[in-house]
Amino acid sequence: MSYIIHPLKNGSCVIAGNHAFLGGNPTERYPYNLYLWLIKGREEPILVDTGLKDVEEMNRGAAHVLAEPIVQDADETAQSQLAKFGIGAEEIGWVFITHLHFDHVNELGIYKNARIVVSRRGLEAATAFPGWKGSWAPWEVLDGLTKVWKDRVVAIDDTEVLPGLRTMWLGGHTPCSQAVVLQTLIGSTAIAGDTVSLYANIERNIPVGVADDYDQCLRAMIKLKRMADVIIPSHDPEVLRRYPNGAIG
Repeated sequence: MSYIIHPLKNGSCVIAGNHAFLGGNPTERYPYNLYLWLIKGREEPILVDTGLKDVEEMNRGAAHVLAEPIVQDADETAQSQLAKFGIGAEEIGWVFITHLHFDHVNELGIYKNARIVVSRRGLEAATAFPGWKGSWAPWEVLDGLTKVWKDRVVAIDDTEVLPGLRTMWLGGHTPCSQAVVLQTLIGSTAIAGDTVSLYANIERNIPVGVADDYDQCLRAMIKLKRMADVIIPSHDPEVLRRYPNGAIG
């Protein structure tokens, strides 16, 4: 089984250096893109992460890490991006969540027919009383994962979910952080989530500047290098320059 990954741009912002890198210079500025990832190769299309809808809420909640706020053009919404491929949200068969942060799960509710794959240990940590450890997800998303959509939720770690496509728990950025590793024509390819936000994180071996456990981030990067031929960071604009035809694999 071989898959094709389509990075779908969902907005953009600018991050200070100390948030992009552990120990980074707070006066430096790094452009970030927001993405969701369309996976083709099966009859039912697959998504990794869901897209951001409420830009204003994200800008309020993440103001402490945003050097310049998120902007989202009209054609960068999740539904607009999927429509470019002739796909409606109701046609998505699987949604894989790299971690339970607002910009990665905000649109989860529109994928009404999808099975939803989330880290088991991460979901347990995020919903354990009295606090949500490592999660910044809308309440309706956590309520959906544990109640409303429960019959469609697959909460697992380190498992081949579909032929040639598996989850790999990472931690580091959050306790719920996981990569999605799939076979493409260019090899074993990992969509890394925010444990690796920029190519420079993995190339310089410097963790992201916003993390629950920095040592775990370092171990996760070692694991990714060992397990994947290609690592795709979660927010790097360079992704679209390295793959100008809009397809990875």
